[in-house]
Amino acid sequence: MKQKLSILFVLLVTIIVTGCKKNQEETQPINLSIQLSVDRNKVWFEVPYEKAEITLVNKLNNSKYSLKANHQGLVAVESIVPGAYSINVSLKITGAEFTTLTGTYRESDYYLNYSLDNQSYFGNTDAKIQLINSEIIGGFVIKQVYYAGSNASTGAIFRDQFIEVYNNTSETLYADSLLIAVVYGKINKTADSYSLPNNQYDWSKSLNMVATGNANDDYVYVKELFMIPSDGTGKKYPVLAGKSIVIAQTALDHTKPYTTNGGTTQNISNPALTVNLANADFEAYLYPYEQKLEPGRTMFASDVDNPNVPNMETYFATGARDMVLNPQGKESFAILKVDKSFNLNNIPSYALPTVRTVTAATVLYPQLPAKYIIDAVETEAIITADQTPRRLPMAFDSGAASITGGQYSSQSIVRKTAKTIGGRKVLQDTNNSRNDFGQLIKANPGKDEASFIAQ
Repeated sequence: MKQKLSILFVLLVTIIVTGCKKNQEETQPINLSIQLSVDRNKVWFEVPYEKAEITLVNKLNNSKYSLKANHQGLVAVESIVPGAYSINVSLKITGAEFTTLTGTYRESDYYLNYSLDNQSYFGNTDAKIQLINSEIIGGFVIKQVYYAGSNASTGAIFRDQFIEVYNNTSETLYADSLLIAVVYGKINKTADSYSLPNNQYDWSKSLNMVATGNANDDYVYVKELFMIPSDGTGKKYPVLAGKSIVIAQTALDHTKPYTTNGGTTQNISNPALTVNLANADFEAYLYPYEQKLEPGRTMFASDVDNPNVPNMETYFATGARDMVLNPQGKESFAILKVDKSFNLNNIPSYALPTVRTVTAATVLYPQLPAKYIIDAVETEAIITADQTPRRLPMAFDSGAASITGGQYSSQSIVRKTAKTIGGRKVLQDTNNSRNDFGQLIKANPGKDEASFIAQ
């Protein structure tokens, strides 16, 4: 009996010692070497890598490392805690510097970006990062997105959501036929055989997929698609330089009670938490769209039409019965304008890659060529456990914006002001939303001075 107890004791000690050794190995500091590079077919000049701003964030304890590369693009990080990290790289080359480096005159700034989330480093690692040239198309930009909504009990929940689009040029632009897209992707991080390495859907594996180029990088797939109407002239809705338009989910004053489509009164307990959208430029009113799909369907109670505000044209909406945005930041947003060769009434659409049998009930998500994107914004949840894989091609947004208060906080993401020229604000647009956006503690659709933030 004593012999058996002795053997058991030895085994127990061995297990404990082995376990402690394993834990010690897992928590030993590691060294990380990162080599920055570019695609020489697209970036042919000598890149000043030492100008890159590199941020490494530990996803578990939020430890942040601000790093610098040498002139050859090498970044050395010593004695960091092993674990999962997010990496964000932004390299700005001024127009004057670009002219000197290339011999080609350029007035605007030139950017190289990169972003990666949940990259695991549990041992000494040599990593390679290829920076992406994020050219700014100019024109309209997304200024503000109020996706969080307000308190579910005392506010308006999701009913007061809106998107603000800004003319970031020095000339009058026209909003006619501008598309507003809510870009869709996986709502979890599950790894499977139908996903990319970052666990986002691999759309190339959707049944019957037809794509010119890369099904993932050259397209976006949307869950909601709206268009600003036009009278055929293309000049019905001018937007002056430095001015904006607000697209409301429901263009009502949400700080006051109103009558729903069901005839009941929608009260508001705390008006200070929500916003007045009665003066919005456009609203999403889905009832006509729903009647095409399902004639006779009862009107959605909160999708109240304001006859004084023009309605957006709805080309696709699934799940929600209004322009309902995910309050956690699990969607992305894009503004596009297509040419006459693209038929909006016959958009190629595909099932999720995980769907292996398509029936009449299968949801098919419209596929939009990324070449039509004017501006796009990636968002992410503030809580790490709620974050999902990025949905936008990195060339259009290499970062992600978020709010600190989370869902139903009344907060919005808003683009920073880069400079002011003759009273006109020029908003920052480096195609990296982690750098370009901040937040408003309370969303502001008023287009006034308080709706802007500094860099």
